[in-house]
Amino acid sequence: MHALDVPTWLDALVGMQMGAAVFIGFAALVGWVFAKLVSPSLDREAAKLARLQAGAERYGWQPGEDTGGRLAAAGARCFEDDGELRRLLVGEYEGRRIEMAEFVTVEGGKLPTTVVNNLVAIELPAGLPELRISHDQVTPPSLPPLEPVLQTSDTESDAFNQRYFAASLDPRYTSAMLHPRMIEWLLAHPPQDLRLVGNLLVAYTPKPWTVPHTLATVPLLSGIVDRIPPFVLKDFGVGSVS
Repeated sequence: MHALDVPTWLDALVGMQMGAAVFIGFAALVGWVFAKLVSPSLDREAAKLARLQAGAERYGWQPGEDTGGRLAAAGARCFEDDGELRRLLVGEYEGRRIEMAEFVTVEGGKLPTTVVNNLVAIELPAGLPELRISHDQVTPPSLPPLEPVLQTSDTESDAFNQRYFAASLDPRYTSAMLHPRMIEWLLAHPPQDLRLVGNLLVAYTPKPWTVPHTLATVPLLSGIVDRIPPFVLKDFGVGSVS
């Protein structure tokens, strides 16, 4: 018997069809694994987050407005990126206005990724120069800066210097803000990145907003405001002091 001659084009077509069948089968397998293993895990995480974000109204936190775009501007300073506020709530703590929201940024180029961060802020009686208290050092600009760069300063507390980097435009201002009682208060609480922008003291965290986190953060912020020396508000403050 003679072998059947198969045209080259037909052989190529059969090969392409077999390759497509293998690809479709593999894609179906991946989809099945995702549906059986990954999807339930994502559903559980979403349900857990929903529980942690529920009940804000019990504490008097209600949907509100970002007056003058201050919180969005502070968020851009905190995360060094423009973003969008989501789930903005306002309330009051010990007579001071508080604001909280998710701050959503987008990272990546061709395949952008949405990143959900959160902001919790308390209002000061006057605006103050910017102060950054963070676990990360100030990144030096790669090009000549268009505006003054925050200067990192050490404090007299080794424990504080090991936990945080403190930076402002004026080391004298940093020193005046981070006096021993202020440092003691900060070290008595779990680590938290902070930024003072205008008349908002902001705690910022790279994860979604939750009620428990806010309940733990607001007293920290209020205690910081309580410990700002009157002479700092007088000498460095901008605007009215109540």
